[in-house]
Order: sequence, then structure tokens, then C-alpha cells
Amino acid sequence: MIKAQKGKQEKVQNGFDKTNFQYDKCNDVYTCPMGYTLKFKWNGKQNDKDHQRYTCEDYMNCGKKDSCTSSKGGRSVTRLKEEEVIEIITANTLKKNDIYLKRGSIVEHPFGTIKRHFGYTYLLTRGLESVSTEVSFICLAYNIKRLIKIIGVKELIRKLKGDLASILSGMNYFYRISPRISCF
Repeated sequence: MIKAQKGKQEKVQNGFDKTNFQYDKCNDVYTCPMGYTLKFKWNGKQNDKDHQRYTCEDYMNCGKKDSCTSSKGGRSVTRLKEEEVIEIITANTLKKNDIYLKRGSIVEHPFGTIKRHFGYTYLLTRGLESVSTEVSFICLAYNIKRLIKIIGVKELIRKLKGDLASILSGMNYFYRISPRISCF
């Protein structure tokens, strides 16, 4: 589930947001809220995404040009190659909006804590492997902080002692190799 991006506020208020334009797959055209047709103009690529551009040729006749667009060439609508998939995901998200709203309280909290309290607003390393390692350490720090907040330091140490003792008792060779390592 992914929330759809919001259009420009003024176009949303005026009723000329892209969501108000209807796509006709059979004729490969868009129809604006005023009933005018936006025909296919050209294919393009932006940010490695293929898209098609549809442009209104009747923008001077409708009387709503100022509300619809500030472009001198008339209103254009861009359709991504994967637009049908995006529309399905958007419809699914709207159907399950109650589940989506829980995301704010479940998923956003860790990212907010990591960003604001830990100060990680950007990654320090480059490359997939080192970035993955850095993110793993950040998540480990977050998880330890949550454990301390939920069960407390003493209980966490008690549980770790019990778990480590049972693990290390089965690893007698470990003590022979490194006798200085102690379990808390």
C-alpha cells in the first residue's frame, strides 16, 4: 500500500488535478473535467522512467485555462508506463485506508527516532554492502534502545546473561581460545 502523491494544491482546489482527468485506454487519450481531449504528443524519459505526454490543443476555447495551467502551450498530462499498476495500488490503499493509517504509528516511529534522536539524517558510507552494514548497526542501536525502554537495563542484562551462559556452555573450546572474555 502506497499513498498517492498529492498534486499542486491550487489545481486540486480548482478541480484540474491529474486525478480528475479520465484516461481512455482504447483511444489513448485523456479527457479533462471540461470534456476536452488531451491527445498523445510524445514519449519521454525522466529519472529513468518511461512516460507519455498528452497535451490539450483546445485550451484557449474552454475558458478555464488560468485555473488549469500556466503553460503557454496548454495543459499537459504525463502518464508513466506503469500507470495502471500505480492506479491499482492507489485503489487498494484507499480501500484499506484504516490499515494504512496504522502505518504512521507503527512504521514511522523508528525512522523518526533514528533521524531526530540519533541524529542520522544521512548515511556516512557508500556502496551497497557498507550502507547495509551501517543501517544494520543503526537498527541494532534502535532495537537495544527499545529493549531498554520496554524491559529495563537490569532485566535485559539478566536475560542476556542467561542466554549467553547457555550458548557459551556448549562452546568449551571458546574459553580455551580466549579465556579473558567474560559474560557480563
